Amino acid sequence: MKLILFFLEMTTSIGLSLVLFSKISGRQLTWLDVAFSTFLRIGFAVFFTIANHVADISLLNYWSLPIYMVVISWLLLRPLSKTLLIFYGLFPITLWSLWYRLLGFFILPLFKLDYHLTNDGFWGIFTDIVSTLMVFLFLRWLRYDFRALRINLLSDRDKRILGVTNWSMVSYYFLIQLLAYLEYELAVDTYAYRQCMMLGYWIIFMGTVARLDRSLRDTLQERLTFQRELQLANIESYSRQIEELYREVRGFRHDYSNLIATLKFGIDNDNMSIVRSVYQSVFKDSNKRFRKQKYDVGRLIHVTDTALKSLLAAKFSQALESGISVSLEVPEDISPQGMELIDFLTIVSILCDNAIEAAVEASSSKITISYFTLDNKQLFMIENTTKEEKIDLSFLYDFGVSTKGDNRGVGLYNAMEIINRYPNVMIKTISQNHVFGQTLELRL
Repeated sequence: MKLILFFLEMTTSIGLSLVLFSKISGRQLTWLDVAFSTFLRIGFAVFFTIANHVADISLLNYWSLPIYMVVISWLLLRPLSKTLLIFYGLFPITLWSLWYRLLGFFILPLFKLDYHLTNDGFWGIFTDIVSTLMVFLFLRWLRYDFRALRINLLSDRDKRILGVTNWSMVSYYFLIQLLAYLEYELAVDTYAYRQCMMLGYWIIFMGTVARLDRSLRDTLQERLTFQRELQLANIESYSRQIEELYREVRGFRHDYSNLIATLKFGIDNDNMSIVRSVYQSVFKDSNKRFRKQKYDVGRLIHVTDTALKSLLAAKFSQALESGISVSLEVPEDISPQGMELIDFLTIVSILCDNAIEAAVEASSSKITISYFTLDNKQLFMIENTTKEEKIDLSFLYDFGVSTKGDNRGVGLYNAMEIINRYPNVMIKTISQNHVFGQTLELRL
């Protein structure tokens, strides 16, 4: 019976800790991740058990869970910064620990139940599950969402608050587990001290988390404001391009009216020299005039979303100014579907920026952009010429990896982090014969 209870406790503990980790970090765990994490947890338990028998270091066993969670965070969320790895490792179990001890110290005694019931047996499993549910309700009620920390560039303010939060969690676990060790291993009564410490840290922790959430919301609002301003600037740029094209077409139409009158005069007077002169000087090469790439921007009329239209127009103009040949293909009316607009715009912007930077260095600078619907899927395709004949794609989406130089490979990493949040979205990449292509596929 004890073996069964031990197995249930271990399974529950591992499962709940991984569920909380996945929820708060936004990291979708595969079955391989779960299996690896389970074996690692068992390995930790075996190691600390053997170490305790060999060298009597039972104190370390009280800190095994936070150490394990930081290791899991490091293994599954690399190559995030150390600050974020520690945060994602400790935050889930710290919040869980506070609810767990709140139940044990204050709620169970109301029902004449002893706190020590939470240490083992079915009551321990029950308390673990209830504490986890309370964490989910707490996060949902206050609408806390810290997944964005993984993909957004953090401000100095965010980093400072994260640092304070990490130090507070490390201090909490060090002290609370030290007091637990003194009581359970050395028979020193620390129950009242742990109660006071838990209440005090509840206040500190909630204040710190609220401050972090507010800082993240402010950062997001600043980002949205910047995006709106950028969108307005892009719309103005697009409007100017359309106005310029309209003036050219209107002027060309006026010139053609005069030319048609001249042709009519030549035909009426049977003067073929006039007809031949008008054709040779104007009509012969007139089709070339409207084949200039700047007229391709008119194809964006099929992009019905204003924000995306203005973004593509801005990137189109930027590429032309950089001396890059650009081809746009949007065959029918279309607007982004299958993911949040701001995420779609972020990915498109990253892909376009990378394409422009790579094409500039190529001997033949060219970019092709296509956006269309096919078989219940939206496809955004972008190809660009490259200096290299073939680019190694093995680590292209890793943090810091780039074909453009050191410490510049953040964009594609961020794009992949966004894509990983959408099970219906994928990206395909090819590189061959001095051409680099990426296809963003959104299943509808």
